[in-house]
Amino acid sequence: MAKDKQTLGQRLFINRDFALLFWGRLVSQVGDGVHYLALTWLVLDLTGSGTALGTMLFASSIPMVVLAPFTGVLADLWDRKTIVVAMDVLRGLIILSLAFIFRSGHLTMPILYVATVFSSLCGVLFGPAISATIPGLVKKDELVKANSLNNFSRAATMILGPVLGAFLLGTTGYFGAFFINGVAFLLSALSETFIRFPKMVREHLPAPEVSPSRQFLLSFKQGFVYIWQNVGLRSLIFYATALNFVGAPLMNVVFPYFGKEVLLLEAQHYGTVQAMFPVGFLVGTVLVGYLTKKFRKEALLTSGITLQGLIVVMVGTFALPAVYSNAGLVNTLLSLSSSLLVIGVLNTLVNVPFQVMLQETVPDSYRGRVYGLIDSVGQMLVPLSMAISGFLVDSFSPASLFILSGLITAGLGFSMASSAKIKLLYAQEDSLATDS
Repeated sequence: MAKDKQTLGQRLFINRDFALLFWGRLVSQVGDGVHYLALTWLVLDLTGSGTALGTMLFASSIPMVVLAPFTGVLADLWDRKTIVVAMDVLRGLIILSLAFIFRSGHLTMPILYVATVFSSLCGVLFGPAISATIPGLVKKDELVKANSLNNFSRAATMILGPVLGAFLLGTTGYFGAFFINGVAFLLSALSETFIRFPKMVREHLPAPEVSPSRQFLLSFKQGFVYIWQNVGLRSLIFYATALNFVGAPLMNVVFPYFGKEVLLLEAQHYGTVQAMFPVGFLVGTVLVGYLTKKFRKEALLTSGITLQGLIVVMVGTFALPAVYSNAGLVNTLLSLSSSLLVIGVLNTLVNVPFQVMLQETVPDSYRGRVYGLIDSVGQMLVPLSMAISGFLVDSFSPASLFILSGLITAGLGFSMASSAKIKLLYAQEDSLATDS
């Protein structure tokens, strides 16, 4: 019986170490969702200001944009297990501190700003270390499954986080939400202490006798040069930056505006529609392992992006007054829900092959720096695009914004499909997979 259970566990979660990482990450990600909801409501309770909330969210994005390239360097220089465990411990202590400061009646906006920035910084250190570790925990032919499980964790977070956050706020208040969330991060850290992290490969790193500051600068330069000399990676980063610039405002600004201000949907109807996006992640998680065996990874990447753009164009067509005014509530909900569901599926078919490609082609000693730079550059224009989109929704119809963004996205996907540089990058991955 014990053997059967072990076989089932391996079938579900690959191996013991990855299972511990998966559950620890799931707990901390759900905690992030709970914290985001509690923080949002608390800021609005304290200030009643949308500007204050926007400023808080902007502050939380600063560490990712500014510091991710440098934290990626640390993920290659420092022990990754120490980083992962320490960052979850620190986040747990920060959030527990918020709970007790709130209970004492001394919680203010400046304290929230400081706590939010430091908590976000912990997440920026945590991310590259985790991403760089995964290829050492599983075999190459298990990378698709490992990244699919991570995508499942992301989807579960998007569904469970707000639900659990709302439940905790309703039953325990802000103190309970912060307290339970802080404890969850500490439990996540505890599970991560039992993970047998792979020994880091130290090639392509400065000599240990170099001073720490010099070592840091040399490591950063090496990571930047590695990406710059890899024309395929350079091209992917350019496309990722452009896609994030175009796509981020759609879900965060244009779509909510269209649902609330144009369609006049009730909160529960809009919430149901929006939930279809992470449900699409779950469906995509089931499909991606099969599809990566049937189709080339770059084909899934480029076709997934192109199809997402075309679906957004369809949503834009539906957003025309002549269309949605005659559709009725049921047809409106079905159309928007099915669109977000398919976009969620396609998003998985884009992200999982992309992650696997990076893990298979980037040497272990470079992974932290590469992930840090990709995260930073890919997100650096998102705050600007969010600000611009706020102006655009007041000046142009949602239909025109959906259609324009969808066409640009589809055009970028088509351009990626015809890019010789990206084809060369994936050919390198195929070569490495064959050699192994």
